[in-house]
Amino acid sequence: MNIFAVISDFLCLDRSCCSTGRCWLDALELALRCSSLFRLSASKQGKDGDLNCSSDSSHAGLYNLLHTATISDQELFHFNESALENHHVENDAFSDKSERDNIEESENETQENSRKTNESESDQSEIHGDVSQERRGTTYMEQIYEEFGETGESSQTETVSEENKSLMWILLKQLRPGMDLSRVVLPTFILEPRSFLNKLSDYYYHADLLSQAALEEDPYSRIKQVLRWYLSGFYKKPKGIKKPYNPILGETFRCCWFHPQTNSHTFYIAEQVSHHPPVSAFHVSNRKDGFCISGSILAKSKFYGNSLSALLDGKAKLTFLNRAEDYIITMPYAHCKGILYGTMTMELGGKVTIECERSNHRAELEFKLKPFFGGSTSINQISGKIKSGEEVLASLDGHWDGEVYINDLKNENTEIFWNPTSEVRRQRLKRHIVLFEEQTDFESERLWQHVTSAINKGDQHKATQEKFVLEEEQRNASRERKENGTEWKPLLFRHDAATNEWHYKYEDLRPWDPLNDIAQFEKDGILQTMERHLSTRMSS
Repeated sequence: MNIFAVISDFLCLDRSCCSTGRCWLDALELALRCSSLFRLSASKQGKDGDLNCSSDSSHAGLYNLLHTATISDQELFHFNESALENHHVENDAFSDKSERDNIEESENETQENSRKTNESESDQSEIHGDVSQERRGTTYMEQIYEEFGETGESSQTETVSEENKSLMWILLKQLRPGMDLSRVVLPTFILEPRSFLNKLSDYYYHADLLSQAALEEDPYSRIKQVLRWYLSGFYKKPKGIKKPYNPILGETFRCCWFHPQTNSHTFYIAEQVSHHPPVSAFHVSNRKDGFCISGSILAKSKFYGNSLSALLDGKAKLTFLNRAEDYIITMPYAHCKGILYGTMTMELGGKVTIECERSNHRAELEFKLKPFFGGSTSINQISGKIKSGEEVLASLDGHWDGEVYINDLKNENTEIFWNPTSEVRRQRLKRHIVLFEEQTDFESERLWQHVTSAINKGDQHKATQEKFVLEEEQRNASRERKENGTEWKPLLFRHDAATNEWHYKYEDLRPWDPLNDIAQFEKDGILQTMERHLSTRMSS
């Protein structure tokens, strides 16, 4: 039976003036709007949107529409009011013009009320019509160039020129063993031309491994996949021994990666929340794929005479949203030797852990420094194990920038666990950075642009001058706040004094709802979710 024919026959009676008739008119308007939306969706999939289909198929189509798992941002922006209205008029089921005029008048009143409501409400307001530019989020562009050092020791050594050795000697004469270098101004020739906030994002080029881990039902398989992702963040190295810029207080950095397999984005937000001591806070989110990461790093440097170590004191917390499951992750330290004599060499060292209290699983890794009499194969070595409680499930060994093998102790099977081959590198997710014109003055790329330009041109004198300008501005700002009794407050993160942890102000740990959530986007450092009932949710 054709439901629209029945409704039309019923409305042939003059009931537009009574409450029952108005109810039928409202029902018909809703049905036609839903059918128009369905036909618009069906046309994208090459389906016939015939209104004269059976009631069962109509309900099934509408159900499928409401339960569509993904609608791309581009499709979302095309779902504007005028397109739906035109589609509705072209397929009008009314036979009487006066009835159509009554409905159109009612719709105009509804649109006017919606417009007024939309102008007065906040980010939680209902959106009617096309998505505004503010709700489309930040403009990102794909980063084309990436620098990779070679695998092994060759990219971790550097011969310092005599001129630069003299500069280093002048600097080192001011130091004593065990001294913290966080307040020491380093020469620009050892700087990698990017901020430390940028460098911390190197761990998310293989964030699709976390997307896969979120789907693993077995906790052992899950922590193995988390460990693969962890190892994937180390093989990208700069050429030579370079140190990134120390971020300026209040400096921010944003980027994201597109996941083609899940049509989702992993967003990375970082801010320098403290200068003395230097603390960098970060938040990573892909709600659609079911994971978030948050944490903070206190960067420390220790001088030991002919060597120095850069310690990353802090931890990251990986959360799988659908499981309310947290993994606490620590980092190795970087060790540089041969500063005064010998060849300058950089390595990673220390013991790290990835621990999930809920599943009682734990991964332990040791990054080993090269022995004094070790050969070329003894650099960048790691070893470790995966445990469930006190039971060792597997052991691992290999090189953090090369092959890593796992030995499953239950079946005594040894296989390659991780290997950053050329094929794996080609599968890296594409990183997208904020369009330069949309960056604020305190975003890393814009803030350090003149220093970076000078370093890339090999003009160390100019780089030193530009770096001094930034550092002097920071000192003046600090002095002014102290004189005025003003306390500096971070823009995107808040400090928990009880735990001494930093939390992203707009963190959203709700599991993704495919029936309601459409897309996650970022604007001005704030992560938001566009929802199917045409509202934008922003955590506070």
